[in-house]
Amino acid sequence: MDADELIDRIRAARDHALEQEKEERARIADAGTAEKQNAASVRLATRQAVREALDDILGEERDSSTLE
Repeated sequence: MDADELIDRIRAARDHALEQEKEERARIADAGTAEKQNAASVRLATRQAVREALDDILGEERDSSTLE
């Protein structure tokens, strides 16, 4: 695997994490109980951390206001 392919795979993983963040936000909004909302919030925080780490690896930043 060459460097360009590796970067492309990291970018794809980062983009997938971003899509998962959006799903978790929807789960938080739709949560019927505080327990479900808290669980979705934990998953969202985890996904955000993963995406931010991938952004760091790629040397890229995203404006968090565009993620909502």
